[in-house]
Amino acid sequence: MSSDKIIQYLARDLQPVRRLRGVEQRTLLWGGFALSCVSIGTYVLGARPDLSQKIRDPAYLCESALLLVLIFVFSARSAFHLSVPGAERSKGARMLPLLGLLLWACLITAHSGHSPSGAADSINGWACIWRMTGLALAPALAVLLMVRRAAPSSPGWTGWFALLSACSLAMLGTQILCANDDPRHLLIWHFGAVLVAGLVGIYLGRWLLTRAHVRRVIIR
Repeated sequence: MSSDKIIQYLARDLQPVRRLRGVEQRTLLWGGFALSCVSIGTYVLGARPDLSQKIRDPAYLCESALLLVLIFVFSARSAFHLSVPGAERSKGARMLPLLGLLLWACLITAHSGHSPSGAADSINGWACIWRMTGLALAPALAVLLMVRRAAPSSPGWTGWFALLSACSLAMLGTQILCANDDPRHLLIWHFGAVLVAGLVGIYLGRWLLTRAHVRRVIIR
């Protein structure tokens, strides 16, 4: 078979494609959508009654900053960069969300000596799981659909960062709703829930984002 016939055969079933937006632009668009969803959901569900006091607590503010910046922001950037071949970020940048998780766990365990009134309820945190799931549902679906339109070369890592970003922001909203500050509760039902969600993202990524299921697109 001649080269011309091979080209004609390969081009026979080609369809027009739409150029995707740039990586940073798509990250900002999704981040704004996710922030809007979680903010509205948190407002509708109602904040914890002592929120005005908690925002003066340095430990609470540090946890919120870790969830918002190191985990949410950098996980989102990593997910969208990994979805574009050739635009992958350095390993150091990908380590920042993992560093945020480690610092968050250390911050929680550093307060393990305290015994707040909610300690007896530390084993009952399913309400927080449902809150996080509800707040993360729309952002998680949106980010998976957005990265699926690209061509992730590492679907597992892409899914990990996508779910980690969506659920860390949802957990920030959950901590605005949840009044239980017992370290055991925070470690199991807050930190543990976000970690498990990220691990679920690995399997979702391998299932949804493999090259066999992704259309070829032209990426700016």
